[in-house]
Amino acid sequence: MSKETKRTPMSSVDKAWFEMDSATNLMIINGLMWFDGKVDFDLFTHILENRFIERYERFRQRVVTGADGRLYWEQDPHFDLRAHVRRVSLPEPRTQEGLQTLVSSIINEPLDRRKPLWRFFLVEDVEGGAALFGRIHHCIGDGIALIRVLLDMTSEEQEASLQLTPTPAQMTPRKQRRGLLGAALHRARGLAHTSVDLGKTLVSQTLLTLEDPSHPVAVAKSLGLVSAASAAILAKLLILPPDRPTVFKGELSAIKRVVWSQPLELEKIKAIGRAFDATINDVLVAAVAGALRDYMISVHDDPDAGNINAMVPVNLRPLDRAGELGNQFALVYLPLTISLADPVARLKATKHAMDVLKQSPEPFLVYQILGIIGNLPLDVARQATTWFSTKASAVLTNVPGPRQQIYFAGLPLRRLMFWVPQSGQISMGISIISYNGTVMLGLMVDDNLVKQPQIIMDRFAHQFDLLAARVHQHNRQDAAGRQAIPITTADADAAEETGDAAPAVL
Repeated sequence: MSKETKRTPMSSVDKAWFEMDSATNLMIINGLMWFDGKVDFDLFTHILENRFIERYERFRQRVVTGADGRLYWEQDPHFDLRAHVRRVSLPEPRTQEGLQTLVSSIINEPLDRRKPLWRFFLVEDVEGGAALFGRIHHCIGDGIALIRVLLDMTSEEQEASLQLTPTPAQMTPRKQRRGLLGAALHRARGLAHTSVDLGKTLVSQTLLTLEDPSHPVAVAKSLGLVSAASAAILAKLLILPPDRPTVFKGELSAIKRVVWSQPLELEKIKAIGRAFDATINDVLVAAVAGALRDYMISVHDDPDAGNINAMVPVNLRPLDRAGELGNQFALVYLPLTISLADPVARLKATKHAMDVLKQSPEPFLVYQILGIIGNLPLDVARQATTWFSTKASAVLTNVPGPRQQIYFAGLPLRRLMFWVPQSGQISMGISIISYNGTVMLGLMVDDNLVKQPQIIMDRFAHQFDLLAARVHQHNRQDAAGRQAIPITTADADAAEETGDAAPAVL
């Protein structure tokens, strides 16, 4: 059998993401996992081989161009795990800022296109433990698929996280093979069920997920997008003007920086949502908008001049295909209400905007547009990508992680973070992830435009304090028969601190 017949064609949508790489924006999804304790390097590589490489053949495959000019997935004949794994020690000072500096230096490096498009770094001496930093190209899968792949290497039980599924090379001699294979299949079935359940959770709780979506093209046809609705949505996209000038727009450099927040209690965010009849995602996005507003004020930019847009991924992956790699999502424009000074007004406006998008057939058309872009000549495809990217200032996404404590190589996973890439001329990626009762915000920014990204992190946490204070005020009003209650000194100080107007009575 020839090498050509062993190749698998790359889908047009995955090809679009493969070709979006540029000198200023790499299409790589980056993820970081913190652990309590030292990760044994040999055990780590064995887990990587058994639960990552052996389970998904894509991670042994490289991208090649066929004689017909199409892109294909092909088994790398020179695959060597050592080319994809690196062990490093966090240099002094071993602080969060030091880890941010190390990660920022790595994310600016492109992946070697002669090899499978992924790498892992085991970072030692991190806050008394270790961290695992992974990089996977977007053409292999979207955020939901790749976070699930990373979590496939973990287990809900400490002892189970130390067990390996035997590889074919380990299933010898022949007399022992049946027994070992039976045990392997038993463990594999258990892992598969866990993986599918986890995948369904990720699919069903993303930032903007349509209810039980079927195949995008089939749904698009059933909605009649080939006629009037399609024309209306396309016209909307065509006439949408470029996002307004702000500190977040401008000439991009080749240097990216990443920062992340401290974990925030998910229960506190849920309580705010319940008080204002909003979802967790509504509250999170409103807090992001408030943090960006505060940053603009701090650098003497004017948030009151108008809102800005974020590109938001909309999951299109059906529940029964939660375990697949590849890209099954679209991108839509979501207004970030930075022009509203009042935090509750921001939350209500955010909820309205997200409710509108959830009911719109727009994502299905955008998914088809991505497929079309993937079939265009490279120069034309990049022009189309740049044109779409001018209409947004950030990419914003949220992926829910496990709700309970999980383990890797016998160690508890303490925290989990990832960073979404940006395409075209977009300078900022905003990532939200929940895990084990907490939420974290991650930010990837262009160093030429956002000089102090940590301010955004700090103000993100402060937005929940403002909303929680309003919930407390609202509850006191209810307890007092909704009589007018004076603004407290703390309320006034909080408003003055952010430049926001005094809280209005709900």
